[in-house]
Amino acid sequence: MLGLLLPHRCAGCDIQGTPLCIDCAAALPPAPERPPPAHLDRCLALLAYRGPGPELVLRAKNGGRHGVLHPLGRAMGSLLLGSEGAPAWVTWAPTTAARRRCRGHDQARLLAGGVARATGARPVAALRRHGGAQAGRSRQDRLAGPGFSARRRLEGATVVVVDDVWTTGATL
Repeated sequence: MLGLLLPHRCAGCDIQGTPLCIDCAAALPPAPERPPPAHLDRCLALLAYRGPGPELVLRAKNGGRHGVLHPLGRAMGSLLLGSEGAPAWVTWAPTTAARRRCRGHDQARLLAGGVARATGARPVAALRRHGGAQAGRSRQDRLAGPGFSARRRLEGATVVVVDDVWTTGATL
């Protein structure tokens, strides 16, 4: 019934019926292998941030197309299972409170929910953000990045931290 009132539209091409159509999904280039940022054991990315990827991300974050984040999160979880195995915990790099209020959602949290469902991990809000948004900042400013503190300690198990875009790696 909700689908009749608020039908999904593809975040890539705007066709009605799905958050991401088959043609747009096929046009998204896979992410290349990259070395992980300092202090991380491993870092994976689902998609390259080129081609239709940037527009898809902007529509998901700011254009009201956040329904696409659920299938992308599940795909991220499948990628993780294929390379690492199931984590015990999934958390996310939270967005700023101002951006969450403006958008009505936290895109990394929605992605993390999809990762948790795909892997069977337990989602947990483990991080508190300090500092502003990364968007629009120079590489040098991004590398200074926002700060995070632990809201909860997760010891003795594999923890996956999810974010929406891997640019410099400073957030993670």
